[in-house]
Amino acid sequence: MADLQETYRVEQEKWDAQALLELDSLGILSDRDFHQYASHASTMRGMAEFLGDLNGKKVLEIGCGLGQISVLLARSGAEVTAFDISRMSVVAARKRADVNDVSSDQLHLLVAAGEELPFAEESFDVIFGKGVLHHLEATLGAPELFRVLRPGGKAAFSEPMGMNPLLSFAREYLPYPDKNPRGADRPLTYREIREWARRFSRVRIEEFQLLSMIERGLGFNRPVPILRRADDFLLKHVPFLRRYCRYVTLQMEKVRA
Repeated sequence: MADLQETYRVEQEKWDAQALLELDSLGILSDRDFHQYASHASTMRGMAEFLGDLNGKKVLEIGCGLGQISVLLARSGAEVTAFDISRMSVVAARKRADVNDVSSDQLHLLVAAGEELPFAEESFDVIFGKGVLHHLEATLGAPELFRVLRPGGKAAFSEPMGMNPLLSFAREYLPYPDKNPRGADRPLTYREIREWARRFSRVRIEEFQLLSMIERGLGFNRPVPILRRADDFLLKHVPFLRRYCRYVTLQMEKVRA
């Protein structure tokens, strides 16, 4: 527990500082809703199709950050609950919701930790997170995630992977556009991925961005088709290379008994 509390302290300080830097620049979001955003975001591969229509669904977002996706989920007609370990991030998310005319009835925000969720069992139809599981302790967070999801519900996450030594070096030491400050996070290995997924009856894991991770490193604002095609070929025909990808999506369903 002492180690976990230290992790919380480091993460809270990092994201509080980041939220303060961006608090005055939060404006109107250009995407209409979650599905429009997910259709063009490079790290959201297959998310819109997997989650389907969110209208009327009770959705939990784990690690809401500055509230961009929280607002888009609410715009999709979902009843959204979103939380973050960083109090200032939650303040920023509330401001972003207000700027985008999303009320507290549509989006409920709170400060919490993913290892101990303050919700009743089977409270949510959908659980979503972008770049959050690698900040959590899987052995504690995974049973909580499963506990609060309803039978028949879906959980979807997009996460950085941590098994490529060259990528790990770049994350630690090299500058590149829109790089987040490092904290106590640990990009996922297959051990953590298996822990998050093992309670679910239906699971789809997809690794992506092998050569195309160069797009991020060079600050490109659009896909490079030849890199995407090369990735599709290599990851299909040389499965071992999947472990060296930059990102992975986890799409999990809690099947009704």
